Amino acid sequence: MKKHTFNKQRLKHGSLATAMTVGLVAVVVLVNVIVGMLVERFPMDIDLTTDNIFQLSDETIDYIENLDQDVTINVLADEETFSGNNDYYRQANEVIQNYTRYSDHITVAYIDLYTNPELQSKYPRETLSVGGIVVECGDRYQTLTAYDLFNTQTSQSGSAYITSSKAEQAMTSAIMNVTDADPPSVAVLTGFNTTDISDFTDILESNGYVVEEVNLMTGDLSPDTYDMAILAAPTADLSESELSKLDAFLDNNGRFGKNLLYFASASQPDLPLLEEFLTEWGIVVGDGYLYETDASYIYFDPSWTLQEYGDEAYTEELATTDLPVMIPASRPLESAFGELGTDSNRSTSILLQTHDSAVVVPLDAVGSSESTWDPETDGEQDSYATAMVGSRTQYDGTTPLISRVVAFGSVDTINSSFLNFAAINNGDYVLNVCNTICDKEAGISLVPKTLGTTSLGISEQQANVIGGCAQFALPIVILIAGGVIWLRRRNR
Repeated sequence: MKKHTFNKQRLKHGSLATAMTVGLVAVVVLVNVIVGMLVERFPMDIDLTTDNIFQLSDETIDYIENLDQDVTINVLADEETFSGNNDYYRQANEVIQNYTRYSDHITVAYIDLYTNPELQSKYPRETLSVGGIVVECGDRYQTLTAYDLFNTQTSQSGSAYITSSKAEQAMTSAIMNVTDADPPSVAVLTGFNTTDISDFTDILESNGYVVEEVNLMTGDLSPDTYDMAILAAPTADLSESELSKLDAFLDNNGRFGKNLLYFASASQPDLPLLEEFLTEWGIVVGDGYLYETDASYIYFDPSWTLQEYGDEAYTEELATTDLPVMIPASRPLESAFGELGTDSNRSTSILLQTHDSAVVVPLDAVGSSESTWDPETDGEQDSYATAMVGSRTQYDGTTPLISRVVAFGSVDTINSSFLNFAAINNGDYVLNVCNTICDKEAGISLVPKTLGTTSLGISEQQANVIGGCAQFALPIVILIAGGVIWLRRRNR
């Protein structure tokens, strides 16, 4: 009888232990499922790198958490290929994935271009490549390449290598551009034998601008439609009628707030009516072209002059001023309003200028075998303006209303060869000028992240303590706990 009772008690305890074990397993499984769901919904990973290189900044998080439009980030490669290129691509992939964790309106799609060649037809104006990215919202999109995601340098052998990541800045700016409800609209003026600037307008479109061509001879430049007009090195003068259209556009029925971006060229003939119009805005375009006598301030050729930045209002949002702007064969510019650059409600300001060792090469000294003109001895060395802005301002109460004419001394400033060249700042600077005069929010500005600092940020002693705990203390604790549980169950 005692033996039977004892067996019943052992059976009871065994059943209880089994039930507890099953219950514990069920709880562990349930907790694991819940944690998995939470990880999918909320960013619960911990970035232990010094600069949080895998995490989004507070500025980005604040922006995308309030996003109310659906955005798709199309990565043009399968995820393994994209993130497997190197550590920088792996970091970029982690950053991209983090966008989906903070907003239900953002999705990421990995599309293999080799197996989906038809994707090119969806973006006929773009040259898509493996590893590129297309950020789209409705009918609007922006393409990104490795040069957008990373800062690079060129080695002495000519090969490019990545020095730091700007993936977050590029992605957030692209999202802001494609979701902009009121993008700036640009009219590229045609009809005067102007220079093709399609590479620059492609950059404008990639950064959220709406670009259209307008023939000023036959079409209208409505201030209700456009925010900025671009006139690129015409070789035919504008008529009084066409200049009146420009005047009416910039006046905007007395409300101002419009802009003209003008590019000159040393090869232009005399354009008296257009140059008189520019003078009324305070900008005098001189003859000849600039030549740098100091080899420290040239880029390949003495007429390719490296510039100093002027008005800081046009560099505040620039990612860096450590790189110079290079302007080839620029015509010299000066203010029509005298040294102070102001006249009533009108003013001028220098945006870019040469160093004080530049001279002006007269046109009659170019291409003539009989010319004895020597830039080292015959030119007047000085600092010459190569980009200027002329402004007109009036006030609506205390609110300034400003129209601007921005002039660059050379249309080659935005030559396709220079726009994206890593050693100079041409593309970023001219784009930043456009953003400034159009009051366009250019995105966020973040310090690039270098993967060379992916340390835990702890001392060697602390690392040894943590390593010892993981290698020795934790296994010992687990063994002791397991032994205690086994002895207790065996003695029941």
